[in-house]
Amino acid sequence: MNMHPATILASEVRVLKSEHTGREYCLKISLPYAYEKPWVSGFPAEHYRAQWPVVYLLDPYWFFGMVTDMTRNMAWCGGTTDAIVVGIGYPEADDPQETWLEAWARRANDLLPAQDEVAEKNQSNFAGRPAPTGDGMRFHQFIRNEVIPLIERDYRADPTRRILVGHSYGGLFGAFALLHEPELFDTYVIASPSLGVANRFMFAQEEAYSKEHKVLKARVHLSVAEFDEYANDPYVGNMFHFAEVLKSRNYEGLTLTKQLFANLNHCEVVAPAFHAGLLWALRK
Repeated sequence: MNMHPATILASEVRVLKSEHTGREYCLKISLPYAYEKPWVSGFPAEHYRAQWPVVYLLDPYWFFGMVTDMTRNMAWCGGTTDAIVVGIGYPEADDPQETWLEAWARRANDLLPAQDEVAEKNQSNFAGRPAPTGDGMRFHQFIRNEVIPLIERDYRADPTRRILVGHSYGGLFGAFALLHEPELFDTYVIASPSLGVANRFMFAQEEAYSKEHKVLKARVHLSVAEFDEYANDPYVGNMFHFAEVLKSRNYEGLTLTKQLFANLNHCEVVAPAFHAGLLWALRK
């Protein structure tokens, strides 16, 4: 039998070393089916566009295929806009378990905006390798100064339709990015964010932001799973508290929606949370 690796249609991989973090990254990029030319038959309903929204996806080694297919399929019936999907992850080894463990260790450093010694210990023990934390600021600089310019130079990307999507630590990074430089992205899809990490760093960041700013121009979709509540990290309580704090500030320009997914845990919520957030972000 002649066998070949399975691939995603209309997708490619680019590898680059960041000047900001000094580390190597793998960008997985998928394009809409109508990226190069219109559909002859008129279906799927999405048509050729001069520019496309871009979904910047964290943790793509887990979610890239799902988000690409989800975004494409939603657009077929014409209610949403298709998009370029850019997964920001790490080079992959031939051994899938090694790829998973290396990503597990590396993401802790890139996605956490502050150091957390407990997380470092837990992540390192699980991955069997060092897992430093707290380099989120430089990772944000990498995305802002290296990834986004590359995408908007080499692809027909709409700079007014940037969407950041993340779950767990990725959701935490989304919250950090929102309060660090809100207008870098148009929309933030933040699923089950780890807001208890680093001694609730994000709540301190929001308080500091509120003292200096009255404007928070962004669209934010916050979500969490019903069974995402733990004694040492109450995801449900933290997400709703974060949403209420943001709402109480009456920030000018902020559009915020929040959603609880019943009967799901931290891992099960990813698909419905991303689907709901992308449906909201890409609705025509």
